[in-house]
Amino acid sequence: MMQGSHARNVVGWGSGLLAGVGAGVVAALAGLAVGAAMRASIPPPLFVAWSAFAAGVLGGLLYAWLSRLLNRPAPAFWIITLALATIDSALIAFLPMPAGASPVRLPIVGLIVPLRQLAALVGIGRLGERHFPAANLAADTLMHYTTAVAVAILVPAWAGRRE
Repeated sequence: MMQGSHARNVVGWGSGLLAGVGAGVVAALAGLAVGAAMRASIPPPLFVAWSAFAAGVLGGLLYAWLSRLLNRPAPAFWIITLALATIDSALIAFLPMPAGASPVRLPIVGLIVPLRQLAALVGIGRLGERHFPAANLAADTLMHYTTAVAVAILVPAWAGRRE
């Protein structure tokens, strides 16, 4: 066991995953509430819920991994989740949607579309002609940040720490 200032409390993979599942459920419900309140028809509610849930699960695993690298993983986790929400929102707002069918058949479009846009920018795949509907950009952006904040708050709070 490590002693002194090098000792690190590590979040177990199972604890991180469970915290991520819980945070994903809350993020999904919050995203659906934002979409309903803003009367957004795009993205469809199914995609909002599943993308937010997947973000929570991935966030829980990311937090468990960060706890192995850093003594204080929560600040880094906040920075990463908010940076990803910002990048995701910027890609959706400023770039055309990716061309062609998605290679992923899961309803996690909110996670896959920005990855496909980034891939197209580096020459893997291509961007299409269509842009995300401008009338729904504010709702989509708010959904991204609602998910990010829910996950950033709940995963560290629920993950627990073990020696």
